[in-house]
Amino acid sequence: MGHVVSVDDKVFGRLLQDFYQVMKLEKQADASVLAKTVDEMRKGIGSQEALITSDLLIIRYKLMLDEVMAAERLMNQFEAQGRELFRHNIYLYHYFKGQISSRKKKWKEAICFYEQAESYLTEEEEKADFYYKLANAYYQTCIPALSALNTTKALHFAEHHQQRLHVAKCKLLLGLNYLEVRNFEQAEYCMQDVLECQPDELSLGLTAMVHHNLGLLYFVQHKFETAISFFEKAVHAEPKTHYLKSLYYLAESLFRANQTQEAIRYYRLGFVRSKKVEDTNYQWAFAMLHKQFIDHDNFEAVWTRGISYYESNGDRYSVHYYSLRLAEYYTFKGEEEKANHYYQLAVR
Repeated sequence: MGHVVSVDDKVFGRLLQDFYQVMKLEKQADASVLAKTVDEMRKGIGSQEALITSDLLIIRYKLMLDEVMAAERLMNQFEAQGRELFRHNIYLYHYFKGQISSRKKKWKEAICFYEQAESYLTEEEEKADFYYKLANAYYQTCIPALSALNTTKALHFAEHHQQRLHVAKCKLLLGLNYLEVRNFEQAEYCMQDVLECQPDELSLGLTAMVHHNLGLLYFVQHKFETAISFFEKAVHAEPKTHYLKSLYYLAESLFRANQTQEAIRYYRLGFVRSKKVEDTNYQWAFAMLHKQFIDHDNFEAVWTRGISYYESNGDRYSVHYYSLRLAEYYTFKGEEEKANHYYQLAVR
């Protein structure tokens, strides 16, 4: 006998679709309301597939709230139950596992989960979100060719389904990939194109990301005064998207522009914030920044330890970023053996 789907099950199924959609659109207030409704309704639901989906979407919701440890704990509890998954659940399971790994900066692990999820990806309107996240993981592992390939794929689906937020995010990521290969003109074109979108097509968080990345564009070109103006916009934006990253680059730009007092102020703000939210990655980043510009006597010791920390955590992007700069430092000092070691580490 086939399973009879009740009216409540059908309503619950549509509710879950809406819940997932608002999360992909980064509408946190709407997601909060729907999360409560999902929790209230699930008690009377008979469909196991829908109940499994609701459990997985709550994990995704925790990630939206930046509660990564809570999301991981819920995922562990979900796995311990050993329930049989339906095809769509299998996709969400691997996809959200990848997102947890991404939030922990375990990018290679994330790519493995995303590749497993791709085998079960069937919904056309889901593909822009999926390929964008896969592209971002490749970007973070310093593989711009695969990042650009998947960003272009994501952009195609986003434009076809008129998903304006994802169109903007894809153009921004394309800009970063152009920046990675030092095509500054195309990078700026893509980023400015995102800013020219209508306000109702952009999340405020994405606008902060654009300002941050424009700051990065000028930072890489050593145009620090211009970079400062964009990083300040990103830091003071609401909501505070990538707040610690923008604080870090703002502080370094100020140091490099010889605005030392302002730089120290933002360094302190960032270091205190990173300790408060228990972000060890940025605790190391701000500590290394301090040794580079203030406490020179401990520069080499802290930087070598910091690079080892990022290497042990599989944070390929940070290993590349800091190893390359330390190699240049040792080259300037004439210590060729140490310089070669960190050049090799940067390109592994």
